[in-house]
Amino acid sequence: MHAHNHALAAVHTMKPSSIYALLAVALAVNCAPISSFSIPTPNRAASSNNYLIRHLPHQHQRPRSTSVLHAAASTIKSHTEESNEIFGTVVLLVPSNDCRSKFGSKSPLPPPSYREVAEQLVRKISHFSDGRISTEVVSPPDSSGGRIDNSNQNDSCLQSDALIAIGLTTPSDIRYLSETFRLRRSIQQQTASSNTCQFAIDCGDHTYAPIVGPYDEANPSPLATLAPWSDVASGKRLSVQMTELFDKYITDEFALAMMLFFNRFSGHNIPWVQHSIDVTWEKGIYQNAKEIYSMITKCGPCITKCLADENCSACIKALDKIDTRNQVESYRTVVSYESTLLRDFSLCILQKNNIFECKATIPTLPVVKPMSQWRGKELTVKVARGIMIGHLEGVREALVGSKQLDVSWKVACGANAAYDQFPSQNQLFYPNAKGKDLWYDPVFRVETIDGRNVWCKRHYKVRNGDVPGTFRFSVLDNGVTSDEFWTIVGAAEDLSWVVFHYAGAAGAVGQRYIGGLLCTPDGQLPPSKDMDEIWNVFRSAEFEPWELFVVDNDLTSPGSLAAGPPPLDYYRKTAAVIA
Repeated sequence: MHAHNHALAAVHTMKPSSIYALLAVALAVNCAPISSFSIPTPNRAASSNNYLIRHLPHQHQRPRSTSVLHAAASTIKSHTEESNEIFGTVVLLVPSNDCRSKFGSKSPLPPPSYREVAEQLVRKISHFSDGRISTEVVSPPDSSGGRIDNSNQNDSCLQSDALIAIGLTTPSDIRYLSETFRLRRSIQQQTASSNTCQFAIDCGDHTYAPIVGPYDEANPSPLATLAPWSDVASGKRLSVQMTELFDKYITDEFALAMMLFFNRFSGHNIPWVQHSIDVTWEKGIYQNAKEIYSMITKCGPCITKCLADENCSACIKALDKIDTRNQVESYRTVVSYESTLLRDFSLCILQKNNIFECKATIPTLPVVKPMSQWRGKELTVKVARGIMIGHLEGVREALVGSKQLDVSWKVACGANAAYDQFPSQNQLFYPNAKGKDLWYDPVFRVETIDGRNVWCKRHYKVRNGDVPGTFRFSVLDNGVTSDEFWTIVGAAEDLSWVVFHYAGAAGAVGQRYIGGLLCTPDGQLPPSKDMDEIWNVFRSAEFEPWELFVVDNDLTSPGSLAAGPPPLDYYRKTAAVIA
């Protein structure tokens, strides 16, 4: 009883949404009924990203109207639940000139224009929403020196659910933006719509207050602070989160921000972001309590051991300090504290018991076709496996041209913001004992949150897909199972490079992801004479070259030297004899 009273006192002083504190309290009360202690006040927006692992749309035309305000107000509509319904619209307002953007800062190519970025975002937003959010690219009219009024307003800018202005800086563009935002704000106030969103990104020195659902930064409601469970408070939290994602100037993060908005305020679930492993106001007190109680009753021993261990408990504390939507920081944190206890902790809570009731399937968009021919012949399963095996020494299935190295491939650049930019990425593909399937061992370097450089390694089972050049991957990563679908999109006939596309899901944490890789024998970019062909291969997988992150494979870099030799044979020395 004494411990129970102290635990209750701790609840009211702990950091809101602290997973670590919640577990500590629950254990202190010896798994007492959930009704016997108070649930702390969560303060983060709902998030589907986990901390343990790693788009052309249908156009939706709305009728034009003589009255701009009336036309915009009339777009408040009821939604049906048809799976192919367009339930959200976005307008990207970008300059008509070729002004260079802030996107692509780590790519092998110069930055794209904002219009190029917007055209790619049209695809990304459609893919992330499974084709259910339509996006249109619009530029302000040429009205230099003229007055902006309703007659030259673009109806779609006013009628869309979300308007995101990017890179507008000229005086005429700024006037148009200001008037458009003013009109949209008037519409939102008149209709009390909760499905309204507007942001201005990189628009010079001008600052524009965003609107996210019922939250308007220019006209903040006291409820945003006084009633954290309210929709307006949720909009305020989401406004901060979306701003952070936009400020990264990465297309995946931009699309993710839009998914978060529509998932929260459109009345529809978006599989990419609908699940959460956080304690949030959006879930509600009952659901939070249910999840915590389930954790304690089903995984009490694992939690006790983790919290009693300095390394494991430090990981939980560190994870609680970051936004779990930040995949890079989340993954860095986990690999900084990898241990058997942490694996068992997540295996019980996430994989075995699915405490958070998450589910996710491998994304099916975009549809990426494998290459059909190689070296003048139709691609076969055997040849595709040989391309995967690449340059690894000592493998009988290696193809002519293999350099017989200690790796199959090294990643030169990749398209996934969270994982493809880790340094020193080595890939090993080799047959299992029976020869039917392959093993895949990625070995990559991570700078931990305390500044150490460590090698991380994973061990995937690889099975042939239905079509030559496609493969099914599965792995248990820190207690969570991930399933992936890989495609060989293109490969040089001399094995000097290969391009992979992958799409994956971790069902127990509700996460989906996609990525693309350019791999070479030494991890360096191929000669410039080959790059046009390679960029076209990436475009066939709906990646733009400026979206890629160049990987640091410098063996003499301080980080590489500090990490020491990579443990390339860690799994291979025993896995080859395991079926």
